[in-house]
Amino acid sequence: MLDPRLTLAIVLALGASLALLVWVLFTRGAPVTRPETLRFRCPFKRRDVTVEFRENAWDGALLEVRSCDVFAPPTAVACDRGCLHLPALPPAAARAA
Repeated sequence: MLDPRLTLAIVLALGASLALLVWVLFTRGAPVTRPETLRFRCPFKRRDVTVEFRENAWDGALLEVRSCDVFAPPTAVACDRGCLHLPALPPAAARAA
Protein backbone atom coordinates (compact mmCIF):
# COMPACT_ATOMS: atom_id res chain seq x y z
CA MET A 1 0.00 0.00 0.00
CA LEU A 2 1.23 3.47 -0.90
CA ASP A 3 1.88 6.20 1.57
CA PRO A 4 -1.11 8.65 1.56
CA ARG A 5 1.23 11.58 0.94
CA LEU A 6 2.64 9.88 -2.16
CA THR A 7 -0.89 9.12 -3.40
CA LEU A 8 -1.87 12.76 -2.87
CA ALA A 9 1.22 13.97 -4.72
CA ILE A 10 0.44 11.67 -7.68
CA VAL A 11 -3.19 12.78 -7.82
CA LEU A 12 -2.20 16.46 -7.66
CA ALA A 13 0.43 16.00 -10.37
CA LEU A 14 -2.07 14.24 -12.66
CA GLY A 15 -4.70 16.90 -12.00
CA ALA A 16 -2.27 19.72 -12.76
CA SER A 17 -1.17 17.96 -15.95
CA LEU A 18 -4.77 17.54 -17.07
CA ALA A 19 -5.56 21.20 -16.32
CA LEU A 20 -2.49 22.30 -18.28
CA LEU A 21 -3.47 20.11 -21.24
CA VAL A 22 -7.00 21.54 -21.32
CA TRP A 23 -5.64 25.10 -21.10
CA VAL A 24 -3.21 24.50 -23.97
CA LEU A 25 -5.90 22.96 -26.17
CA PHE A 26 -8.35 25.82 -25.67
CA THR A 27 -5.95 28.77 -25.78
CA ARG A 28 -3.23 27.68 -28.18
CA GLY A 29 -5.18 25.50 -30.56
CA ALA A 30 -6.98 26.58 -33.70
CA PRO A 31 -10.17 28.52 -32.97
CA VAL A 32 -13.46 26.71 -33.37
CA THR A 33 -15.31 28.51 -36.17
CA ARG A 34 -18.61 28.31 -37.97
CA PRO A 35 -19.94 29.95 -41.14
CA GLU A 36 -22.24 32.94 -40.67
CA THR A 37 -24.04 34.68 -43.53
CA LEU A 38 -25.15 38.24 -42.78
CA ARG A 39 -26.89 40.93 -44.82
CA PHE A 40 -25.99 44.52 -43.97
CA ARG A 41 -25.22 47.95 -45.42
CA CYS A 42 -21.54 48.12 -46.35
CA PRO A 43 -20.29 51.59 -45.37
CA PHE A 44 -17.29 51.18 -47.68
CA LYS A 45 -19.15 50.19 -50.88
CA ARG A 46 -22.29 52.17 -49.88
CA ARG A 47 -24.71 49.37 -50.75
CA ASP A 48 -26.44 46.40 -49.17
CA VAL A 49 -24.32 43.26 -49.23
CA THR A 50 -24.61 39.62 -48.30
CA VAL A 51 -21.39 38.36 -46.76
CA GLU A 52 -20.32 34.94 -45.56
CA PHE A 53 -18.00 35.20 -42.57
CA ARG A 54 -16.06 32.69 -40.49
CA GLU A 55 -17.18 33.38 -36.94
CA ASN A 56 -15.57 32.32 -33.68
CA ALA A 57 -17.98 29.78 -32.21
CA TRP A 58 -17.22 30.80 -28.63
CA ASP A 59 -17.54 34.59 -28.65
CA GLY A 60 -19.15 35.39 -32.00
CA ALA A 61 -16.21 37.47 -33.23
CA LEU A 62 -15.99 37.75 -37.01
CA LEU A 63 -12.64 36.30 -38.11
CA GLU A 64 -12.61 36.15 -41.90
CA VAL A 65 -14.65 37.20 -44.95
CA ARG A 66 -15.24 34.12 -47.07
CA SER A 67 -17.44 35.71 -49.75
CA CYS A 68 -19.20 38.98 -50.56
CA ASP A 69 -21.77 39.49 -53.30
CA VAL A 70 -20.19 42.83 -54.32
CA PHE A 71 -17.43 40.93 -56.09
CA ALA A 72 -17.51 38.57 -59.07
CA PRO A 73 -17.05 35.79 -58.19
CA PRO A 74 -18.16 36.40 -54.57
CA THR A 75 -15.17 34.48 -53.21
CA ALA A 76 -12.72 36.91 -54.86
CA VAL A 77 -12.98 39.46 -52.05
CA ALA A 78 -10.80 42.39 -53.16
CA CYS A 79 -11.22 44.94 -50.38
CA ASP A 80 -9.47 45.54 -47.07
CA ARG A 81 -12.26 43.70 -45.20
CA GLY A 82 -13.04 46.71 -43.02
CA CYS A 83 -16.32 45.11 -41.94
CA LEU A 84 -14.33 42.80 -39.67
CA HIS A 85 -13.28 45.81 -37.59
CA LEU A 86 -16.63 47.56 -37.26
CA PRO A 87 -18.11 47.55 -33.73
CA ALA A 88 -21.54 46.69 -35.24
CA LEU A 89 -22.68 46.00 -38.79
CA PRO A 90 -25.09 48.64 -40.17
CA PRO A 91 -28.55 47.24 -40.93
CA ALA A 92 -29.52 46.66 -44.54
CA ALA A 93 -32.18 48.83 -46.10
CA ALA A 94 -35.69 47.43 -45.93
CA ARG A 95 -36.60 45.47 -49.04
CA ALA A 96 -39.65 46.55 -51.02
CA ALA A 97 -42.42 43.95 -51.01
